[in-house]
Amino acid sequence: MFKIRHLLPLAALAAVLGYAVPSFAETIIDEWAAVKAPSPPELKSVTLDPKTTAILVVDMIKQTCNEQRRPRCVAAIAKIEKLLAAARASGATVIYSLFPSPSPATFPNPVIGDYVPALAPKGNEPVVTSYVDKFMVGDKDTGLQKILKDKGITTLVSVGTTPHNGVLFTSVMAALRGFNVVVPVDGMAGNNAYEDQIATYRSGQFVCCPVPTGLSFGKAAARWKSADAAG
Repeated sequence: MFKIRHLLPLAALAAVLGYAVPSFAETIIDEWAAVKAPSPPELKSVTLDPKTTAILVVDMIKQTCNEQRRPRCVAAIAKIEKLLAAARASGATVIYSLFPSPSPATFPNPVIGDYVPALAPKGNEPVVTSYVDKFMVGDKDTGLQKILKDKGITTLVSVGTTPHNGVLFTSVMAALRGFNVVVPVDGMAGNNAYEDQIATYRSGQFVCCPVPTGLSFGKAAARWKSADAAG
């Protein structure tokens, strides 16, 4: 009896070790062709309070937003233009961003005059310059947070090009800083559909409705909160 009692656990261990473990590819590269895209986020209409809302236009300059380099960016211009017209008409704040050139010798640093004409700033609308996180450039503050706080802004709407970089990173950092964040799904456009899909998936809870049918300005505030940013 003693021997049987001690042999049973050994038999159970042998059975576990002999169990066929499901095989997995060694890396994501091996699985690449079999990966299925997740379901798209649900799009909901959003009403924004113009007194506490700012639109941030990200890097929509002629050098990179053109038919040769980013035709998807060109297609987004008219929709962003409608959003800016509605924002200005309601009294919402509009802010612009630029990026420092990674190689000034071959690609001069962009200036605000390089913006595509349809989206050009009006009056003294503020401009910040940084790479992907428009709140910081290196270890230096761009002044974006102060602009927003001084104007009483609680909701940031991010639109523009390279959505997987500037729009996404700035939106996440805004949420972590306590701002509500909204990203209109047709107000961002990258180099290709894959980049736009990545940005939409990673933006997740920030992504909302098409412009202008699902986004309007009124008394109700956006529903996205900074606590959702880590999702």
